[in-house]
Amino acid sequence: MLEAIFSEERAQSEWSSVYMLVVLIIAALLLIAVIKPMFRQSQQIVKKAAPAPS
Repeated sequence: MLEAIFSEERAQSEWSSVYMLVVLIIAALLLIAVIKPMFRQSQQIVKKAAPAPS
């Protein structure tokens, strides 16, 4: 019975969309993990470089 469910084209397309969604979520998390520290570091550099307000 399971073989009949998984062999259908509709079931395969549903699984491929689920896999695509999982891949997109992982990619988004990786991008956030890489880009967020870069923004924090740039903010610290700007704070150090900015002259004191007069």
